[in-house]
Amino acid sequence: MIVHSRLESAHLAGNLLGDPSERDVFVYLPPGYEQSGVRYPTAYLLHAYGTTAQQLITPATDGQQWKPPLEDVLDPVFGRMGVAPMIVVIPDGWSRWGCGQWVDSPVTGNFEQYVLHDVIPYVDASYRTVSGARSRGVFGFSSGGFGAWNIASRNPEVFGAMAVLSADSFLDLTHKFMLYKFLDSIWPEAPSGPVDGNEWSEMVYDYSATYSPNPDRPPHYVDLPVAFPSGELIQDVWDRWLSFDPVVNVHQRLENLRKLSGILLDVGSNDDYNLHWGHRLLSHHLKAAGIEHEHRENSGNHGGRSRERYQVALAWLSQVLERA
Repeated sequence: MIVHSRLESAHLAGNLLGDPSERDVFVYLPPGYEQSGVRYPTAYLLHAYGTTAQQLITPATDGQQWKPPLEDVLDPVFGRMGVAPMIVVIPDGWSRWGCGQWVDSPVTGNFEQYVLHDVIPYVDASYRTVSGARSRGVFGFSSGGFGAWNIASRNPEVFGAMAVLSADSFLDLTHKFMLYKFLDSIWPEAPSGPVDGNEWSEMVYDYSATYSPNPDRPPHYVDLPVAFPSGELIQDVWDRWLSFDPVVNVHQRLENLRKLSGILLDVGSNDDYNLHWGHRLLSHHLKAAGIEHEHRENSGNHGGRSRERYQVALAWLSQVLERA
């Protein structure tokens, strides 16, 4: 059963894009919840770029790629797969430019603070959760996996484990090329904001709004990391992007990472954006630092097996999170 609520957030209010501060929160209650009376560990599922929590719960039925309703993905986990029951929480991280990336930004909103200080207290007060960090995990796919890394690696006193699925990482390889795809897509015009229907412009402006926001530069409030028309990389802006990159910030977060009870890195070896190389490099850094983790690869591309990987992540989280 999935329960839908609306939650007003002071941490999202006043964002410079003017996106709503009242957001959907969906809570999946496992079979037997209403009859049991016991408390459950909680897994927070962060959705990916270009979608909303509502669309993750009930995907569109048209288009080339059909996806099942999320309840049809979760029910088998706690049914035929035999995974011990958990509460699964799906907050909304939508931005009109794609996604808030689950980080704090004056342009898109403070999504990390929203999860930490709005969603979690609401869920713990409303449902029978085991409220300690060791009983709370976070997972997500693509930008949601990136968000899981960001929030858990910065807040081990809140989240005890993370499952990072096909996450944005190794931006020098996986994202830098997008800057030039963007310039090619609008050439010979100069950048002047996201172009409807132009995925490269939308992604570059979304990432700039989250990684290199500039409230003093209206009307789009971002610093772009590439100059026009030369194409020269603006290194100080690009460095701001890299500060969010897991393969870069892992070195500053080692003590936090050692406090976690579990880290799962899971990615398709045929990822369309080469994110498998980011996962491999991140695993290498974790190994070098002596931090225990699991690194798994499957034969999928970027997104084709995402629902299956949600099931894998929940089965893994059930083994590392403490129960009542």
